[in-house]
This record gives sequence, structure tokens and C-alpha cells, in this order.
Amino acid sequence: MKKAIIVAYDRNRAIGRGGDLPWGRSLPADLVYFKQLTKGGGIIMGRRTFESIGSRPLLNRKNIVISSRPTGVEGVLTVMNLSSALALSHYSTFIIGGARVYADALETPEIDTIYATEIDALFPGADIFFPEIDMSIWQETSRVCHPADADNAYDFDFVIYKRVS
Repeated sequence: MKKAIIVAYDRNRAIGRGGDLPWGRSLPADLVYFKQLTKGGGIIMGRRTFESIGSRPLLNRKNIVISSRPTGVEGVLTVMNLSSALALSHYSTFIIGGARVYADALETPEIDTIYATEIDALFPGADIFFPEIDMSIWQETSRVCHPADADNAYDFDFVIYKRVS
């Protein structure tokens, strides 16, 4: 079963600002991509990421939250760490944030793919960042470029990285 990271970040690897995406909802193509990839599988996230999506489970996915306290939300499993979350996932699973969970996932050999949306913009005031990708461990295997258009405010690329060591 696939165990991967899915993330969107700007040129500075910003992923969050004040509990939301720095670009807000200005890239609907990325939201569609996220939904297509994760639907029917599992998603693993930290507590703050869970709160940023409204403290509710995302539909048609097995939702696992890493937290020291239960969420109390029906349809959401709570575990203490990433290894416990991965042990529960017997299906395609995506790590969806936040920064600490991403950092742990990058160091976890079972995570073999990164699906990154790289946004060609900078967002001032960002306060959460994706860790640096160690290119001695990860190799870019695919890049699809998308120019800004009437629906999407910024140029962005869908990039796939695979673990090579």
C-alpha cells in the first residue's frame, strides 16, 4: 500500500499562515488534486492541521489525528505518534500536515513518495513551513506545470518525488 506525503507550498516552502493556507482558496485545482489523490484512502495529520480543516473528518477517507488528547469526533482516530498512525493504515495513506508530522514522515522509510504542489509565489506572514527536501534521498520523477488562469491565481507545478535511498 502506498504511504506518501501530500503538500502544497510556496517558493519559501510556506504551508501555513494563521491556521490556514497562505494562499487561501485561490488554487482550486490544487484542492481537486488533493481530493482525487486522497479519496478512498487514509489521511494522517497533526492536531493543528485537524483544527485548521474545521475539526471534522474529511469525507470518504479514514482520518487519523496525531495528538496527545482524543479529538472526541466520530469518524476520527487519535494516536500518539506517526508510527502508530502508520500501523493502523492498511490502505493507501497520505500525510497531510503539519510541519512536525511532515518532518517525521520525511525521516520514515515507509514513506516513499511526495506529491508536492509547488506554488510560484511568496506569501508574507507565513508561519508554518515544509522541511527542506534532502535531494540525496529524494528524486523528482514528474513535474506538470500549470500557469495561472481565470480560476487559479498563481502559477504552480504538480511535482512527484520518489525516495531513492
